[in-house]
Amino acid sequence: MRQTRKKKMDLRFKLYLIILVPLLAMGGLIMWTTIDSSENASLMTMQHNNQQLAVNTASQLGQESELIKTLSSSTASEESNEYKSLRDELVKVRLQSGALYVYMYNKTSNGWIYTVDGAAWDDKEYSPYGTAMEFNPQIQERLLSGEVVTTGIVDDPTWGQLLSSFTPIKDSQGTVIGYLGIDISAEAVNQVSATSLNNAYRTIIPIFVVVLILSLVMMLFVVRGILGQVRDIKSSLEQVADGNLKVVSKHMTNDQLGDISDLINVMVAQLTNILMGIQQGSNTLQQSSKNIAETAQTNLRQTEELSRAIEEIAIGSTKQAEETEQSVQHSESLGKIMDEVGSYVQQFTHTSEQLSAVQIQVTREHEVLLEKSRENAKRVEHQQEISSSLTTQSELASSISGQIHNILKQTQILSLNASIEAARAGEAGRGFAVVAGEMGQLAQQSERSIQEIDEILSSFVQEIHRMGSHFDANMVAVKEQEEQIADCLQTFRQVSRLSNEVHELAQRLEIRTVDMHSIRQEVEQHLSYIASATEETSAMAEEVTASAEEQQRSANELSNISGQLSSLAGNLKSYSDQFQIELHKSDS
Repeated sequence: MRQTRKKKMDLRFKLYLIILVPLLAMGGLIMWTTIDSSENASLMTMQHNNQQLAVNTASQLGQESELIKTLSSSTASEESNEYKSLRDELVKVRLQSGALYVYMYNKTSNGWIYTVDGAAWDDKEYSPYGTAMEFNPQIQERLLSGEVVTTGIVDDPTWGQLLSSFTPIKDSQGTVIGYLGIDISAEAVNQVSATSLNNAYRTIIPIFVVVLILSLVMMLFVVRGILGQVRDIKSSLEQVADGNLKVVSKHMTNDQLGDISDLINVMVAQLTNILMGIQQGSNTLQQSSKNIAETAQTNLRQTEELSRAIEEIAIGSTKQAEETEQSVQHSESLGKIMDEVGSYVQQFTHTSEQLSAVQIQVTREHEVLLEKSRENAKRVEHQQEISSSLTTQSELASSISGQIHNILKQTQILSLNASIEAARAGEAGRGFAVVAGEMGQLAQQSERSIQEIDEILSSFVQEIHRMGSHFDANMVAVKEQEEQIADCLQTFRQVSRLSNEVHELAQRLEIRTVDMHSIRQEVEQHLSYIASATEETSAMAEEVTASAEEQQRSANELSNISGQLSSLAGNLKSYSDQFQIELHKSDS
């Protein structure tokens, strides 16, 4: 189910803002640019006009160079006719041009001084002749080099905001005889700027209104198309979120939104393929879990058979140990008899009949011992056959473990592919990513269990090989024992044949008795070796039994893992069944 979402700003309103805000910002920028351009143009116009006025006035004053030179002498004063004539001309220029101030000044050894102020005669705040004048050092350098200097609007603490033009006054010879300054009030600049700005507004505002209306009309058409495509995309995504993968998004606009609509269709197709793959994979996984369970049951049965065979080996080893003890006892009895034969060699003639009886008894016992030794040899051969069968079954279990390992690798590959496809699916594939991660972890756990089973089987095969080598050694010892017992029977037969020749062979019998002592010692040594081999066989049987129990536990664990795989496959199928998928004929 879809989660309830918080109320957000409508996309239509956002699009209107995206278009209107830049338009309004552009309009504001145009207005600011128009104002700034108008002010700069007015300023440049006034600067040019003021500078031209200063140049023309200086050129006219240059024709009266004698008056200016006379006024520059040390005897000049405001009462002189030269001063009055020049001041009248400056007043005339000021009135005709509308300038704020028109004045003449000069450079003396004491600095810059006013020579003629073009203020009205009744103006009490005019600058008297010889009043000190201060200049910007840069303006001074340019004036002294003969340039015409026009400043921008400056804020003078005494005269307020004004614009000034300074130019040298030259005579007909080109010699500088003085300097002229004309100041214009900033209000004149502002008036010109206001007039220019009003003219610009009459042109720009109608154009901007027409552009704004056309932009709004185009915006309505564009936004309508965008919103239609967005509504279709939203509807398609909502149906996909509800689990309906049969939806088809319409391509309505030839832009990125149209590409998104196509991508939604591609995404739905890929999700459909992924879900179909997951369903097929879940079926395969269920079948694999069944095969694993069957393999585990087979291993369990083989383990039980192995346990029974090991128990039989242990019982045979116990019987062999008992028979070996009996053989040792018989060997000790034989030794006593032989000792008696050696000690009573002088009386052997009188006891020949007793010796014959004893020989018959010993012969019978050795025949019994020979028969038991042959039975032990058969048991050892049977144990070798069981060991070979165990080795074959262990190798079969190892091959089955390899098959299971291949299945786990395929499961890991399937989990990795599912994780990749879930990551491509984005938010809609987050659930599949979790399931794929659990599949990968379960496959890793199963792989570790199979590795442990392989290690146990490998150890089991090694122990069986070791047991087979011990069985071979026991077989050799049993055959040697059989041969020695046969030798003893042959010796006793010789003793029976020589019983009638006791007197003649007494000395030979003493020597033979010594030989029999040595043979008895060898028999005892062989019997001790057989006893130790029997103990080792019993210990190995216990180890093999422990390995069989461990294998049985591993088989049980493998069975549990197969159950978990089956449960996981069921969960995957239930997740994929939540989506409505359109099946093609080839898929069905």
